[in-house]
Amino acid sequence: MQAAFDTEGDMAGLTTLSETRTASTPSALATESPANSTVAEPSQRNTALERDVLGGRDDIVGLVAHELKTPVAIIRAYAELLEAQSADQPEADTIRELVHHILEQTDLMADWVESMLDTRRLRLGKLPLELGRVDLVQLAQAVADEFQQTTRDHHIRVVISGRPPGPILADRCRLREVVINLLANAVKYSAGGTIEVRVGVQERAKGCAQAMLTVRDQGQGIDAADLDRVFGRYEQGTRETGCPRAGLGVGLYLAREIARAHGGDLWAESRGRGHGSTFVLALPLD
Repeated sequence: MQAAFDTEGDMAGLTTLSETRTASTPSALATESPANSTVAEPSQRNTALERDVLGGRDDIVGLVAHELKTPVAIIRAYAELLEAQSADQPEADTIRELVHHILEQTDLMADWVESMLDTRRLRLGKLPLELGRVDLVQLAQAVADEFQQTTRDHHIRVVISGRPPGPILADRCRLREVVINLLANAVKYSAGGTIEVRVGVQERAKGCAQAMLTVRDQGQGIDAADLDRVFGRYEQGTRETGCPRAGLGVGLYLAREIARAHGGDLWAESRGRGHGSTFVLALPLD
């Protein structure tokens, strides 16, 4: 059994696997005329199988995310109510601290739920963008300031390289997701040191230019063979100890797709393990 979704990516019901895969069953293929049938190459079969596996995983993830939205919202509402009603209690400070941790974790769960739903929406081509004028320097500085409050081991600085880009036409919330993801990874995969966020303009041929935002860390780095793989769906990085990091493995995938939805791109650069990483976000200027 798998989830069925409407055109907006929301769950509409459940269908059995036999109902959704009848056309590809051996019995159905056997009815084709030999003259019209072709034998797929192993590489083609593997690619099709990989798409089916990822599609099935997306269906399950979408179902789970849809079912989690309400309980997460309820937990948050009760936590806020508990905090409000405990203001005059003798243990108010203790309760406030506990509520803070509850809210922190529910916010994390809510972010995961939205990431799961966004993965499904992207697959359906239904990721909405609300375009407006965005100051990329101001956005980078605001996110950097927020992250600096969460770490004592890293120094996060924003540098303007050359002339700053003027306000660009973009979805501010979606670009904020991208920058948050890049900084979160930089903090996660480096034990400390400087994380540099550089914003500028890159001139291109025929008078064209694009806004550039790079995030460079002094962390464990990325092998050349993995520079593109890290942007795959459900790909998770590993600690230097070899243990996988907690998370869904869709953050960089979503970040790249958001960049491409804006007509830009996102890629990674690294000289290998032990040499840190640089993630480059390129966006079109008007």
